[in-house]
Order: sequence, then C-alpha cells, then structure tokens
Amino acid sequence: MPSQTEIQLTQEQLADFPVYYEGDYKPLVGLLIRWGASKHEAEDVAQEAMLAAFMSWPTIQSPKAFVRKAAYRILLRSWQVAERETCAASRVAQDAMVDAFDANEDLPKYWRMMRALPDAQRVVFALHHDGYGSSEISEITGQRRDTVRSNVRHARQKLVRMMDPESTRREATHGP
Repeated sequence: MPSQTEIQLTQEQLADFPVYYEGDYKPLVGLLIRWGASKHEAEDVAQEAMLAAFMSWPTIQSPKAFVRKAAYRILLRSWQVAERETCAASRVAQDAMVDAFDANEDLPKYWRMMRALPDAQRVVFALHHDGYGSSEISEITGQRRDTVRSNVRHARQKLVRMMDPESTRREATHGP
C-alpha cells in the first residue's frame, strides 16, 4: 500500500481536478478579496490553497470546503507574517529614536520622561535597554514574558510620543 505522499492519481481523478480548479478559482479569489486580501494577495493565496487541494485530491470529500479552509489559514498566516514584519520595522525605527536620545545631554528631560512611565514599564524598559531579554526580565521582575514584552512595547511607544509629539498627530490621522 503506498504512503500518503506516494498516492497515485488515476486518470479520472487527474481529469476531475482541472475541472474543479477552473470552476472554483475565480470565486475563491473573489471571496478572498471580500475577506480583505488585495487582488495580488488573493491570487497567491488561491494558488497555494489549490495546490494543497491537488496534493490531497484523492482524499478530499468536499473540495470547496477544503480549499476555503486552506485559503483562510494561508491568508491569516500571511497577515500575521506581514504584521510581524511591520511591527519589527516600527520597533527598529522607535529604537533608533530612543537610542539617539542622549540622556547625559539632557538629564532632567530623561528623568522626566522615565518618571512619566508607569513603574512596571519603567523597570522593564530600563532592563531591556541594558540588554536583558524578555525571559531574564521575567525572571527578575516576576512578570510573565508576554507582560514584559507588552510593557516594553508600551514604554517605547510612550517615550517616542514624548520625544516626538507630532507622531501622535500623524498616528491619529493615519488609517481609515
């Protein structure tokens, strides 16, 4: 008995898939666009979902349901990756702005900004700035790692807003 990766498609099964593909590709792309994907993104996701269907074709009971479930998962994964990349780029820009601030140059302003942070954020941010990782900070402060990361993110955002008040106005006017 062949393994799942070695399943051979019969001529009839091979003939069925292109018919299904031709009939469902455009409706799938339209659905993905209604879900919020760009046209290009929808086409890529639809292709990937159809490939997954082709690879599992002999075992699929309901091709339409299978392809939509696969497409949904692929689309969410692509959005999560894009969100992580956007957040990482934003963090790099924010870190550069925070690093460019010379606390020795304007010590009163530095202490004013640090005191403006809630205690938990101030402690976590100082440790983060000193090079400690989330796990180490978690161990030191007794906070969960997710809480540590959240506190660092919120502290960074608040410090950036204090250093560049215009950034708040730009954020408020950006978006739908």
